Amino acid sequence: MRIGGMIGLIAALAAVGAFAQQPKQKEKEAEGARELYYFAVTKKDPLPPIRRVAATRTTQVAVAAPPSQRTDAPPPAASSGAPAGAVHLGFRYSLALVNSASGKSEAVDSDRVFQKGECLAIDFESNRSGYLYVLVRQSSGNWAPLLPSPEMPEEANILNPGEKVRVPKEYCFEIGDPPGTETVFVVLSRDPRDIYDLNEGIKGTTPAPATPPPSAPERPPSDVVQYADASIVNSAVARMAQQFGTRDIVIRKIGQPMEAREPAHAVYVVNASSRPSSSVVTQIEIRHR
Repeated sequence: MRIGGMIGLIAALAAVGAFAQQPKQKEKEAEGARELYYFAVTKKDPLPPIRRVAATRTTQVAVAAPPSQRTDAPPPAASSGAPAGAVHLGFRYSLALVNSASGKSEAVDSDRVFQKGECLAIDFESNRSGYLYVLVRQSSGNWAPLLPSPEMPEEANILNPGEKVRVPKEYCFEIGDPPGTETVFVVLSRDPRDIYDLNEGIKGTTPAPATPPPSAPERPPSDVVQYADASIVNSAVARMAQQFGTRDIVIRKIGQPMEAREPAHAVYVVNASSRPSSSVVTQIEIRHR
């Protein structure tokens, strides 16, 4: 699979292109980020379906998500008022250097400068259940979705505590020319309303081509084509970066694990506010030469 002609998922061969470099986020490195992450860890909790809620004085109208976006537990009613936010909502990630031949991988420092031909993936874990969105900035300036991906709809983007999600799931990104920095945008959200537009832009569909006239050569039927609506995705990313990107976010990088359940070179991204938050957003920069 190739996204925008610049980045591809590979089993044996693909290439990562150069994307426009983004300024680093100004989140502060905090000693307490790791502790806040573990303080807020809870068991898997149900998520409401992705929907757009239109509130009036008397009613609320909810548009339900497709079954693939639902959790096993029944979602609360739109009018139940169940809080989506969680105190110290956060996730941790680690970069994995993958041997594309054997499939074996090892965690590496997030500041590592990758070399041409190396293959990598990103592992994510969270302290609360949430919807995970991972996008990469293309050279055109557009954000291309990696998870969920229209080209790999079988990869679920629900992240529950105690589970690990790898992006990409069964492949890896191979570093190619030219050297540069890839910017990855990550969203963990417990409130589907926060990411409704982003979700709709990623799972957009266009009808199959019209049936040709009888005189034309007969062609096999085409399936519905999946694509990402760049304008919707770009505007949703910009809105979320402004609304959730740096506010109260703290980051902590860990070299060696402090306990068995912790991966090496983990990076914790946590909302440090004592008030519940519904979404956490950050950017990951991957450097290569």
